[in-house]
Amino acid sequence: MTDLIGVPAKVLNPINHRLRSLAHDPILGFLFGVWDMMNGTCTVVTNGEIRSLRSTKNPMEGNVFQLLGRMLGHLLSDVNAPSAKGNRGMGLPAPFMGILRMCEGIPVGDSNFGKQVEWLYVNGYDFRQFVVSSVPMAIMEVLLRAFYVIKQMKLYDAPFGESMLDTMPTKMNPRFRIILALSYGTSSAVNTGKMYVTQNIMNANYASWMGMAWNGFHALKWALLDRQLKLWDEIEAKEIEEIEGLIGHLDRLSIRASQLPT
Repeated sequence: MTDLIGVPAKVLNPINHRLRSLAHDPILGFLFGVWDMMNGTCTVVTNGEIRSLRSTKNPMEGNVFQLLGRMLGHLLSDVNAPSAKGNRGMGLPAPFMGILRMCEGIPVGDSNFGKQVEWLYVNGYDFRQFVVSSVPMAIMEVLLRAFYVIKQMKLYDAPFGESMLDTMPTKMNPRFRIILALSYGTSSAVNTGKMYVTQNIMNANYASWMGMAWNGFHALKWALLDRQLKLWDEIEAKEIEEIEGLIGHLDRLSIRASQLPT
């Protein structure tokens, strides 16, 4: 932090620097971290925007794969990083948690959403808690996939392999996507009730909310856009087939007509 040039006051400190520095994000860190190493910068989120701060350190040597390896080693070393008050919090943030600090324009009581995210992190909601809270979500997804496959095989005599492919991320059946969205939505609603009853935002299940946002987006996209496009594609294909059949019929009539005696 002392190596940065022209850093505004209170942008980074030993408590929040892993949250605000996007190089420490478990997923985005491989992008921003390598970028910073190649350019001798530090990319942070401050005042609702992403800024690239200059550093006195020179860019690191090595190709992209070598820098990715260094980045992986650095992230692994920070997973269990202790805080000033002991080994609780201040490790790696949960995925995309730093980016959420850009939402400072969303009011939350007397504060805003970005500051609430930082409060969560400073008080212990880091990558370790994210992993622990992800366990129930992982169990839920495994059970949903198992029940879906069993249902497809028993009720519709679908092959096991085909039923499994319907639940895979790249080949996911829209119906199963909707099931996931509803399941995560229910989980997030229950989690909202828990936070309200306990009056403790630390009870938030970040994994559940991420799952609801991701699957909910794709489910809505299918229901409002992709489904309609698929319907019109099918109608278009059917009409083109009918037109081609009519053209073929006209061509045959034309051939027959040319063979008539004049």
